[in-house]
Amino acid sequence: MRTIAFFDLDGTITKADAMLEFIAFCHGRPRLYLLLASVFPAWLLAKAGLAPQDAAKKAVVRRVFSGGQVAIWNERAVRFTQERMPRLLRPAAMDCIAAHQRQGHEVVVVTASCTLWAAPWCASHNIPCIATGLEERDGRFTGRLATPNCKGPEKVRRIRELFGPLDDARLYAYGDTPDDRPMLAMASDPHYKPFR
Repeated sequence: MRTIAFFDLDGTITKADAMLEFIAFCHGRPRLYLLLASVFPAWLLAKAGLAPQDAAKKAVVRRVFSGGQVAIWNERAVRFTQERMPRLLRPAAMDCIAAHQRQGHEVVVVTASCTLWAAPWCASHNIPCIATGLEERDGRFTGRLATPNCKGPEKVRRIRELFGPLDDARLYAYGDTPDDRPMLAMASDPHYKPFR
């Protein structure tokens, strides 16, 4: 029987939000805090249902990445995954991933984090990655998302798009927020906040 374990990244495998940690790694915490203050109104509007749920994320992406050279950001992302990510990881989550891999199970990270930093970290652990893409044009980021934000029902849609019908597979899923519940609901073995 095919067995696949789907893992959320932020808060499940990691102890913190990787996007915020990546920005702090690249620009320092003071600039991160100024950035968060600038997008706080968008976050409030989203919480009140007066703006899309990902309005604050899109504002962050626009302010941080718009016009940035893809090659330079890729170098920063690789350095981040090597130098900072190891300190963010939950040991129990990494042990669980290793246990699945030892049993021959497929392990897939499904995350709202951006491919920019999620993909190189996943590649270093031989894990396929389903993540939120950043739009590129002529070697630069446009400041827009290239894919829908990979959270909530979008996680399930992207899984089904990649894997097709999984009716005969045994599915594990690991997540830590309400946005992970649709992915957890499709699994025969769902685990909510299992590594805390």
